[in-house]
Amino acid sequence: MKCGKREQIAQAALALFQRQGFTATKMAQIAAATDMTAANLYVYFDSKLAILYEVYRPWLRTQLDALSAHVRAQTDREQRLRRLLVGLWQEIPGADANFANALIDALAQRRARAEPSSAFLNEVEVAVGALLRECVGLQGAACVDDAMLSRLIWMAFDGFVINRRLGGARDIEAIVALMVELVLGADADARPKHAGVGLAA
Repeated sequence: MKCGKREQIAQAALALFQRQGFTATKMAQIAAATDMTAANLYVYFDSKLAILYEVYRPWLRTQLDALSAHVRAQTDREQRLRRLLVGLWQEIPGADANFANALIDALAQRRARAEPSSAFLNEVEVAVGALLRECVGLQGAACVDDAMLSRLIWMAFDGFVINRRLGGARDIEAIVALMVELVLGADADARPKHAGVGLAA
């Protein structure tokens, strides 16, 4: 019964987070949507951030699983890497009414990184790194530190999420093409020209 109530709270919170964002969503609203008092929510979750983690983790895993399938369907390294980066930097940040922004919004309000967020970040970086090695074959490229590259790619994800929230218009395709060229070097089939590519919104 308790698990069922947790799921009810999580689903109500997810709808509110997607509709109005993390900051604007109040515990009282989540409680009202589940026919509870705000005080009773704390029987099931320690904080609004804990509720966000409850829904964000499976949401992001689902997004990454879907992206992995699309990446694996590509026929060569360049196309796989392009598909990975477009998914991470454009599609997931914009999915479900920019829901990815909710976690960045939540963490920006904290004075220090909470352990669950640090553990989750490590989990995501490992997943991205594994997919990167699988689709690009970085284990054979001694000059590339795949762990650091996956961290860089995921940090860029945060930036693209924030930029999307701010309404910035970035040329994702040009940025992805540049990154593919940097990672694959001479192995990239058709190197695009980047002269004049602006990164400002």
